Amino acid sequence: MVEAVGWDMYDPRLTIKGKAAEALGLGDCAYIHTDGLIYYTDAETKINGCALKAVAVDDEVTLITHGRLRMVTAQTPGAQVKGPSGGSGTPPDDGGAGLVCGFAIEEYLIFVHIDSVSSA
Repeated sequence: MVEAVGWDMYDPRLTIKGKAAEALGLGDCAYIHTDGLIYYTDAETKINGCALKAVAVDDEVTLITHGRLRMVTAQTPGAQVKGPSGGSGTPPDDGGAGLVCGFAIEEYLIFVHIDSVSSA
């Protein structure tokens, strides 16, 4: 299972805050729905950011759009990381099935980089 440890570095100016419509895990990819709430991203949905920390339904959530996320699961350095291929609690990884949202810097460190392709 792919798992994140925590954020190594991020710029608070490059974050999005909103209300979680469902529970999110640390590093989970998420998007802003048309109702203004933030939902977990599956492989078919856009990505607006990754959760700063685990939150419950109706909690305020902070999404990181650019930052370095430490991983428990080994990644391939230089590989693209994509949105999840699993359910909630699955951060982006080099085996994801979704949209590209960054790349692996080192074996246990990825760089999340949300851009227009990630949020298409």
